[in-house]
Amino acid sequence: PLCMVFHIIDLLLCEGLNIIFHVALALLKTSKEDLLQADFEGALKFFRVQLPKRYRAEENARRLMEQACNIKVPTKKLKKYEKEYQAMRENQLQQEDPMDRYKFVYL
Repeated sequence: PLCMVFHIIDLLLCEGLNIIFHVALALLKTSKEDLLQADFEGALKFFRVQLPKRYRAEENARRLMEQACNIKVPTKKLKKYEKEYQAMRENQLQQEDPMDRYKFVYL
């Protein structure tokens, strides 16, 4: 919904790129039950249809933005996850045949 887009852009200009992460976390947090009950196709439909309907009401959008602004993400935890991801990614790259990466680029 457009009113939400305006809120997010305002916060993006004031807070920086981290607000995008916070909004995503708030959306996932508020939709947790619906997403856990859905299969993959249902989750896609939820994001495409039900989620935008839920936040058309300005009050719901405002509440979501408040939640996004109030989310505290511990920096240590993020650094830990980043290291885990980097290690996992390096492991994947080492197991992957280097030629496979270039096959798709030049086809």
